[in-house]
Amino acid sequence: MHATVKKKVELRKEYSSIIAVDMGARWVGVSVAPHRNKPKFYGKRIREVRRKYFWLRRKLGREKKLRAIKKIEHKEKRIVNDELHKIAKDIVDEAERHNAIIAIGNLNGVRNNNKGRKVNRKVNSIPFYRMKEYNKASERGILVIEVPEFNTSKQCSKCGSMNTKRPSQGVFICKDCGYQINADVNGAKNILKRAHA
Repeated sequence: MHATVKKKVELRKEYSSIIAVDMGARWVGVSVAPHRNKPKFYGKRIREVRRKYFWLRRKLGREKKLRAIKKIEHKEKRIVNDELHKIAKDIVDEAERHNAIIAIGNLNGVRNNNKGRKVNRKVNSIPFYRMKEYNKASERGILVIEVPEFNTSKQCSKCGSMNTKRPSQGVFICKDCGYQINADVNGAKNILKRAHA
């Protein structure tokens, strides 16, 4: 049975901070905010679960155990959904404590990349849409805005240069100012800048 409940909620009119969330293939979410010094990384458990069940499905597929594959898919989905709820709750709780807006990168077209089979599998296995759906901030009167993610992973969040490189999935280096940082944190910082604008 599904029940729909309507609830009238007034969004707050004034905010004192912003929590910017960058969603990606390696981490489900990386958040930065002016009210804290360190970024938060979300989704290590989801990545481990996805990896485990991917290899398990492959093994069972070779053995032609289709019923077993269906069974483990339901279990995997339940674990991932539970983790997504926890991540969303943590972000919303922090926004409530610090009277913050939540800014999330708009991921339109993120699945249409051509970066190879392995990267495509990782990207397509991350439930971006459900992550946003579970972000029940509006129920608590917290504003959630979507910020265009175009070039947030390529642009330097310190000087704005596009003359950058990523020697690995997690490392970002600006060739102009020498800024070196985790690539996902750099993306989140760019989302924070765009949210301010």
